[in-house]
Amino acid sequence: MEISHAISDIVLALVGVFVFFRYLFKLDLVACLLWEAFVLSVTVAAAFGAVRFLGASTYALIVSEFFQHLAGTVGAFSLVFVTLFLVLKKPVPVNFAYVVVGLGFIAFTVVRLTDNMQVLNAVLTVSIPLVLLMGVWALIKGERSIGAWLILAVVALVMGTYNKSFMPNTIIDSIDVYHYLLAISLFCFGRAASHQVH
Repeated sequence: MEISHAISDIVLALVGVFVFFRYLFKLDLVACLLWEAFVLSVTVAAAFGAVRFLGASTYALIVSEFFQHLAGTVGAFSLVFVTLFLVLKKPVPVNFAYVVVGLGFIAFTVVRLTDNMQVLNAVLTVSIPLVLLMGVWALIKGERSIGAWLILAVVALVMGTYNKSFMPNTIIDSIDVYHYLLAISLFCFGRAASHQVH
């Protein structure tokens, strides 16, 4: 049982639920589903991660990893696509959304069936900088709020992922730092999503 990890995972899951009901639930169905492909996957992975860290279930790790992979593939593809139309200030085209989600599920299937983490890493290595570039593009277009929230979300996500590199001797465990920074990232994505055109 690792209480601090469970607490940080619970905080992450609660932030994900808050973001859904406060910012994403109001969006049209397609935009909401695209945002939720990332946010909900992270939220469910965190909830089962907390169960795992509390030692309550032997299957929690399997479920948590499943949703982590879903967030890193389908969620990443969806995040890039939905932020593009957020910055363009246009409604998300349904047919293109299906194609993007389909491509994400192909990557997800490859990761799950072959345990090829290089595919997952490649998707994330491309998608996160693209979202950052869209945030910069939003700032250049004069959409300060959208740009700032997207950039903050990506910065928090990257800092969480690489926190061992720049905070090696912190009093908070690196897993907990990751969870808290990911929670901040979800909140920032939610704030950006609140500007989505319906």
